[in-house]
Amino acid sequence: MLRVTHCDRRASVFSLEETETVDGWSQTSYRVRMTEHTCDCGLFQSLHYPCRHALAACAAANIEWGYFVDPMYTMTSVFKVYERKFSPIPDEKMWHPWYGARLKPNSAMRKKASGRSVSTRIRNEMDAIERAEKRCGLCRREGHTRRRCPNASHSDP
Repeated sequence: MLRVTHCDRRASVFSLEETETVDGWSQTSYRVRMTEHTCDCGLFQSLHYPCRHALAACAAANIEWGYFVDPMYTMTSVFKVYERKFSPIPDEKMWHPWYGARLKPNSAMRKKASGRSVSTRIRNEMDAIERAEKRCGLCRREGHTRRRCPNASHSDP
């Protein structure tokens, strides 16, 4: 939840306070400068798209947020990317021979295909457990198993 604490409409500078942490952000107050397209979170200037702090400032001041979206996100600029024709990749037989360096994969770095994954956890003295001797499943005594239990009734046919 965002709350606008200071609003300077002439300079288009807004101070906002975060009432609860979101996505692990530890910062609780942000300053948004709408004319400069910047926010203290850094997303507004890096994405060229209003972050949630800028959107909250626009809502508080009743400003249309669409003016702060970079023109590269418009449909016309997206369509310009596809104006040029893409030539298909020719058949591999028509490729020129390569005389440069050949890359050989390191087999030691290859991911294990199947089976139980190997633990990468570093163990210490806290992980050491005292192994108790196995107990019998019938009489619960140590030293033997259910198959060799002296107390078991063995009926031979």
